[in-house]
Amino acid sequence: MKDNNVNIIPIVSYSNADRDKSIVYKENKKKSGIYRWNNLITSKSYIGSSISLGNRFSNYYSLAFLKKRVKKGSSIIYNSLLKYGYYNFSIDILEYCEPSVLIKREQYYIDILKPEYNISKIAGSRLGTKQSEETKQLISNASKNRIYSDEFKEKMKLAAKLRLGKKSFFFGRTHTTETKNRISLIKSLPVKIINIETNTDKYFSSNIEAAKYLGIGISTLRRYKKEGKILYRKFIIINA
Repeated sequence: MKDNNVNIIPIVSYSNADRDKSIVYKENKKKSGIYRWNNLITSKSYIGSSISLGNRFSNYYSLAFLKKRVKKGSSIIYNSLLKYGYYNFSIDILEYCEPSVLIKREQYYIDILKPEYNISKIAGSRLGTKQSEETKQLISNASKNRIYSDEFKEKMKLAAKLRLGKKSFFFGRTHTTETKNRISLIKSLPVKIINIETNTDKYFSSNIEAAKYLGIGISTLRRYKKEGKILYRKFIIINA
């Protein structure tokens, strides 16, 4: 299998993904690392990562899962597995590593090996509508040691009072349209945007502010936040 002129020696290789299915499960259960699918006919490859390789491969080996994802038009590798069959693919475990460095290491291999099946060249979780274990882990890691500014804390307190119906300087007043718009903005839940590419995050006092920053509509932001999807292959959106 070609390596784009880069000498990469996998930790372990499975020459026939169909024949070695049970071994792949057994040897990668509860392990975290970077993997590569190799098409033995076209010489094209796909690189991915998972904090639970055993679970990740269980998805790959589920025809129902592959067909569902292909129907949504979400993956070249899934379509190729269905088209060529597992027996025309080999699997490499490029590296076992800690979950905290998965994205960084996946990006390393994508950059040097340039896998043709990777639609995006930015490493990150790309599972379906529900949050994957990878996404949950990334959110957990990024949420540690969070620091809020005094201004942001005050906005959060005010938003909480309004949601609970407690009195504030807005309470019981007749408001102009402009004031109502401001109240609506404040009452929105604070939003946190996590950049998994740079391992940084930003805080916004409302969905409106966050959507404006990302250049998307409110409905799109709410959908990505609710479903745990990764926007632009690098942004995770959650309530702060």
